[in-house]
Amino acid sequence: MYLFAFRSRTQSMKLYDAFRTGDVPCEIINTPREVSASCGLSVSVPDEEFERAYGIYRYYRPQTEIGVFYRDAGGYRRYS
Repeated sequence: MYLFAFRSRTQSMKLYDAFRTGDVPCEIINTPREVSASCGLSVSVPDEEFERAYGIYRYYRPQTEIGVFYRDAGGYRRYS
């Protein structure tokens, strides 16, 4: 799973809408504490949809991003 984390709940919702418009399966989730101490929302996408989702993310260039993370057995790791 990949996670797009933001400081702004509004930006999370905008990216979620952009993913849905682009037919990218995604979910809004609470940002895990290991990613950010602030309470916010993130957008998660399955591994197999990451390339498409990342293209949309780069196109919109959100301004309040914390970053893009992937989850492995050791927890969340920064992708970018």
